[in-house]
Amino acid sequence: MNIIASLLTAQRWPLLAALASALILGGAYFFQYVLGYDPCALCYDQRHIHKAAIGVGLIGGLAMMFVPALRAYAIWVCLALAAIFLYSAGFAFWHAGIEYDWWDGPASCTAAGPVNISTDDLLAVLDGGGPVVLCDAAAWTFLGISMAGYNALMSAGLAGISAYVGMAKR
Repeated sequence: MNIIASLLTAQRWPLLAALASALILGGAYFFQYVLGYDPCALCYDQRHIHKAAIGVGLIGGLAMMFVPALRAYAIWVCLALAAIFLYSAGFAFWHAGIEYDWWDGPASCTAAGPVNISTDDLLAVLDGGGPVVLCDAAAWTFLGISMAGYNALMSAGLAGISAYVGMAKR
C-alpha cells in the first residue's frame, strides 16, 4: 500500500494520468489500425479529450519536476485533470447512451437523421476513402459494454483519482 500511496502524490499524478490517457488512446488506435474497427465522429471527439489530458498531465508534471517552486500548484493541475476526465466520462456516457438507444444522437451521424453528405464525400467513400461509421451503432462490445462505455468507466475512475489526489493532504 505504501508504494501506491507514494505514487499517488499530487506532484506525480499528472504524469501517471497522462500515461493512463495515452494507454486509453493507444487502445483506441489499436482497435482502429490493428483490429479494423473504424471510429465514428463522436469517437474522434473522445480522442481529443484524452489528448487534452495528456497535454495537461505532461506539461504540469514536467513543469513540477523541473521547477520545484511550481509544486505549490499541483492541486490545480490535479483538479484540472479531474475536470477533463469528468468531461470525458460524461461525453463517453452520452455516446454510449446513443449506442444503446437511450436517447437520440446528433442527426449528422446517426441512422435516424437525414443524410447530409456531399457528392465529393460520397465519391471518396466509394473510391476506398473509408466507410461512413454511424454513431448510434456500437462497433464492438464486451460483456454488453461498448468501447464508449468502457471509456466512460475509465474516465470516471481517473476523474475520481485525480480529484482525490488533488484534495488529499500529502
